[in-house]
This record gives sequence, structure tokens and C-alpha cells, in this order.
Amino acid sequence: MKKASYYTFLFCLLTTAPILAQNNLATLEFKDGKQRKGLAKLIGGDQIKFKKAKGQKAEKFHFSELQKAVIYDSEEPSTYVYIETPKGRFNVVKELEIGAVNLYVLEEKGYAPPMQMGGANGHMNVTGGNFYDLQNLYVKSGENGELTHLGSNQLFSKNFKKAASDYFSNCPELVKKIQNRDFKKKHVKDIVHYYNTKCNL
Repeated sequence: MKKASYYTFLFCLLTTAPILAQNNLATLEFKDGKQRKGLAKLIGGDQIKFKKAKGQKAEKFHFSELQKAVIYDSEEPSTYVYIETPKGRFNVVKELEIGAVNLYVLEEKGYAPPMQMGGANGHMNVTGGNFYDLQNLYVKSGENGELTHLGSNQLFSKNFKKAASDYFSNCPELVKKIQNRDFKKKHVKDIVHYYNTKCNL
């Protein structure tokens, strides 16, 4: 198989992977107060495919219609909501911690195909493609607070320690733990939980 065809096939496979994901038990809560229980899976970034039971016809709903979707895809159910992230974009995010400060993650997975670049003597150099798994972290104070980005991993790296220290600056004991690296980026859920239970009293 030629390289171009191989990469095209691989890209198509990866971009359709979410659509082929397994259905899981789910509860959809609509903005009008209605609730529906059945089987669901996320598709297309901002939609969810739902059916009452196996073998029944599936329906598609845009997340703008939903208050939230709870999907039982692991030991603890995952709750997804549709919120406006910085730069005016709406995204489906997963709730990680809810309290005085809410923590959300926007997960992005995919494959960046190889790029051809001009080299010496007219030869083309191909830089290898990469799989990526970005986890953009957002915090929001209360229901109507501003959504703040705490950085992401891998392709786009931010100074998490500084961002977290600035955001939680009204809790000196927590900032100290972040600065001393008792709490690192991988502990972000613990950081928000600490703030909600020990700082915001």
C-alpha cells in the first residue's frame, strides 16, 4: 500500500472511531425538564446518538438541546455538558469536580498526518505523523463565573503551576502546595476538591 493511501486510510479510521464507539447506558436531561433513559454514545463532537434499547431506531440530539448527558461508561458515570469555552466556541466537556469551583475537561483525540517539507537538493522531507490526546482543563467559579483555561498537555503546553497558583490565589495554603509541587497538573482534580472542601468555607 502506498504511503499516501495508508495515511488516508488511517486518518479515516481514526476520525470515525468515535462514531463506532460502544453504546453505554445513559440518561439524557433536556433543557425543557424532560428526561430519557436508554443507550447512548457521543458522536461528531457535539452530538449524541440515543436509543431506548438495543435493536430500536436511534435518534440524534445536538448538545444544545440538553442540560446534560450522564453516560455510564466506567465505574463512575461520566457527565457531559455543553458550555461556551474561551474565544466564543461551544464545546462538549466532561465534569470532573463540581462545587464552589467546577472543573471540566475537553478531550481531543486524533492523528496529525505527516507533513512534507522542502529539503536540500530539491528533495522533500516527510515529518512523521503523530497521535495526540489533548486534555484541556477549565475551571469556573460558581454557575455564572468566567471559564478559565488551566492549560493542556502534549501538543500545546502551558505553565500549569502559574495558572493554577494565580487562579487559587485566595487560598494561600493551596498555592503553597502547588508551588512546592505537592500538587502537580496530574492532581488537578485533587486541587479543585481541596479548594472546595478546605479553602472555600
